[in-house]
Amino acid sequence: MNLPKLARIALCAALLVFSSSAVLAKKSDKAENEYPNATRSEPKTSMSASESRDLSKAADLVNDGENDKALPLIEKVLAGRKVGAYAQAFAQQLLGRVYWDQEQEEPALAATSKAIELDALPNNAHFGLMYQLAQMQVQTEKYADALKTLDRFKSETGVENPDQIALLGNIYYRLEKYQEAADTMKRAIAASSEPKESWNQILMASLFELDQYGEAAKVIQGQLAKTPDDIKLIKQLATVYINDDKYPQAIEVLSKAKEKGLISSQEDYVQLAKLYANAEKPKESAATLKEGIASGKVTPDYEVNKLLGDVCGQAEDEACAIDAYQKASAQSTDGNADYQLGYMLFYADRSAEAKVALERAIKKGGLRQEGEAYVILGDVESYADNEAAALAAWQKAQGFPSTKAMADQRIKAIRSGVKLKRSSKSK
Repeated sequence: MNLPKLARIALCAALLVFSSSAVLAKKSDKAENEYPNATRSEPKTSMSASESRDLSKAADLVNDGENDKALPLIEKVLAGRKVGAYAQAFAQQLLGRVYWDQEQEEPALAATSKAIELDALPNNAHFGLMYQLAQMQVQTEKYADALKTLDRFKSETGVENPDQIALLGNIYYRLEKYQEAADTMKRAIAASSEPKESWNQILMASLFELDQYGEAAKVIQGQLAKTPDDIKLIKQLATVYINDDKYPQAIEVLSKAKEKGLISSQEDYVQLAKLYANAEKPKESAATLKEGIASGKVTPDYEVNKLLGDVCGQAEDEACAIDAYQKASAQSTDGNADYQLGYMLFYADRSAEAKVALERAIKKGGLRQEGEAYVILGDVESYADNEAAALAAWQKAQGFPSTKAMADQRIKAIRSGVKLKRSSKSK
């Protein structure tokens, strides 16, 4: 997994800030004990003057992003014949940081783990590095390892804070343990005075995976109460409603967002139009698409024109449907838009144009309703008194299960001398 360089640097910089004073700390400069309940005793920390000098300089170089200059100093210390455990651990810690910045994941994890296993760093550094290792393992998708590391961290420090709980919830989510992820994230959010947005996102995603759409909606609604114009949250809420088959609520959410000027992309307009169509509101669907096209926010490509033709047809707006299908026909690689165009033209008493469209549909191919295309083409020919052509088209239609009965009926009638009567629309 290749992580963005900035994300890597941010992770390490948050937990690994080195300085010469950290290497040369005096007993009088004792840092506050961040892990008072730790089961581990503070180790003795000592190193030679040369090790202190080299690691101090290396630490400053790492902090300044000059890893190429720091690496020889780190390697020099590690190659020393009499190097002590503390100097080794500190050097491995630095080495892990250098490798991580260079996007060498496995060496970075190995060096960081080695620094911990040497068991020579002060408690603050030792446990801080252990927590960082868990984060690194999450970012490199080693979730099972991260779970073990975090469990060890809690066991040895006695610490459990909101960030730690949230990281555990994140790990559960990555392991697809969605119920555990949801329960853990709820604990993290409840324990924090300022829960991070990402925690709510993982909670919502976990509930979504569990098909607990009502609970997921409540999480998003809670976030929207704080930031009501957050279009990302609005779209997430609409998605939750859609998956819960609550189309009216999804429409309400997105239509209100459109009224506030928050809906601005083609994807958003098309989604809202499709929702209206699914809710059997074709006029509103067509109006949404037309508004998007007129505003320049929606490009009238094949998908848009085909959808506009469909909803205009459902709304019995023949002129709109025919115009949209004609545009879609020019953009299509298969015959489906041409079939719909031929259908609309036929029932608009424009049989000659319908014939052209239907023949073009069959020639292009890829039809979902090929049998129906032959049936209507046969009807066109029959009304024009071209009985031989009508029979040929209907015989083609007999080869499709969906239209065999219709074709049989027409052929029987025409051979009995019964004139075909124009039928009403039926998609």
